[in-house]
Amino acid sequence: MKTASLLVLLISVGLPTHSYLCAFPGGLQGQFGTEEGAEPNGIQKSSCHLFIDYQFIWTVEMVEGESGTVVPVVNVITFSKGQWDLRPEQIHLHKNRRSEAEIRRFSIDTGVAGEPYEVTYLKVLGESFIGMDLIGEFEGFEELSQVYIDLADSRFVLEAVDCFEYETLVGKINQINFDSPDLRQDYSVLKLGLQGKREARRQHY
Repeated sequence: MKTASLLVLLISVGLPTHSYLCAFPGGLQGQFGTEEGAEPNGIQKSSCHLFIDYQFIWTVEMVEGESGTVVPVVNVITFSKGQWDLRPEQIHLHKNRRSEAEIRRFSIDTGVAGEPYEVTYLKVLGESFIGMDLIGEFEGFEELSQVYIDLADSRFVLEAVDCFEYETLVGKINQINFDSPDLRQDYSVLKLGLQGKREARRQHY
């Protein structure tokens, strides 16, 4: 399965922790694009969604897999300390108000072709990077109208963006100095703005 990642960390899920960086050939531009005729600042549906604040960055991109099927690719960067449980049912991909994708497992690139590591549970570690493909039913989900991810007591509502803009933002994210004592200054220098919404969750899974 094809994995497209900003930066990928193979995290501990009962195995020794091993980390490595992985670049996506051809860049991170969405392969399906955005809804035709949508306004630049009022996109209703897109293959590319993201959330950016000073503690988390989430990206979700719908790409075309080797077999021509739709593959959602999820990346998260964490800047604060901590650890959080993540299961497939905490990621919500909607193509419209009535239709949500079924997500069954996570697939993590191990660096060995054809041998991804598939799990139904991940522990998101603080101050780290994670990239994964989602396994489930995604036919007809080339473009999404709403994406949100529940983690601990927060709901991260990702913003739909034009995929050309998404590629530009990913380039800026890759320039962040992750050891910087002043992340806000880094964002300011890179002209990287906050995007998406973070809301309180009323209940946990």
